Amino acid sequence: MANDSTICFQTDSETVKALEKVAREGGQSVSTVVESIVQHYLKDNRECRGLHQSRRCLERKKVRIPAFIGDPRWQRKNFENCSILDISFGGVQISVPKGTKIEFENDGGSREVRIIFTLEDCPWPIHLRCNLKRATEADDEVRMGASLDDPDFYTFTTLQRYLI
Repeated sequence: MANDSTICFQTDSETVKALEKVAREGGQSVSTVVESIVQHYLKDNRECRGLHQSRRCLERKKVRIPAFIGDPRWQRKNFENCSILDISFGGVQISVPKGTKIEFENDGGSREVRIIFTLEDCPWPIHLRCNLKRATEADDEVRMGASLDDPDFYTFTTLQRYLI
């Protein structure tokens, strides 16, 4: 990619000295170091609107909602604690502590689960029927993405009020 634009910015002398030191150690110019830092930032933070095309049909809302997750055949007392990290009309991302009974293989298939949670200003719990689509492991948690499976009218209207 050709460098065809020039930008200028002001910063403190400590930052200038740090950038010059990194450039000197790497045998690069300060401009190249700044460009590299910005490129890494943009790569790691894909939420910069307009720079990366979103593949999502429906935007997700970042939240932190305590919830319960379980197999639809389980008794409610057997459900596991989880947290909803983001939610949309089409799906949710949840965080489940490692070592729970919820198992999912990233084999291209899906697994039906039930997620139960409450929203502020909503007197009744919401029951979502979802299909787990993917999972990624972290140090002490497993993050799972799930698509909503035909929510009922009450669930849909409650989510609509919350998300809009």
